[in-house]
Amino acid sequence: MDLAKQDEQGTAPGIDLERMPSFLLNHIVHQYHRVLQSRLKSVGASTLKMRIVISLKIYGRLTVNELCGYAIAEQPTMSRALDSLEKQKLIERQVSLEDSRLRLVSLTPEGQKVFDKIHPEISRVNDSMMAGFSAAEREIFLTGLTRVLANLRQI
Repeated sequence: MDLAKQDEQGTAPGIDLERMPSFLLNHIVHQYHRVLQSRLKSVGASTLKMRIVISLKIYGRLTVNELCGYAIAEQPTMSRALDSLEKQKLIERQVSLEDSRLRLVSLTPEGQKVFDKIHPEISRVNDSMMAGFSAAEREIFLTGLTRVLANLRQI
């Protein structure tokens, strides 16, 4: 792929963005967030807040750093989101008994209710995304995505 070779219109006809995994993955994630955000308006949860609630439900009490990894956010962004969720009484933060430098984050009963509202919709959207895939195709697809993620983590 020679990006320097362009036609007279300044385009690069030999490059097919639709065949570039990074391009497709970005568009998939963007579209997923758009669809999910529109369906979760009533809950008032951004996609980051949604990922925080889901991560806490799945993994239980987490440190802020662990939560950054699971919910895919940088520390300053996570802190602001946690402040907001705490004001909404959806999470609580406590000092770790093992290491007083660490703050542990957990869902409150209200946070659990939010999870109970958003989880079915997330499942429906994920099922819709995979419509037309057989069980075997779905497994191959998910295995491939897992491999892509592992490859990127090694770079």
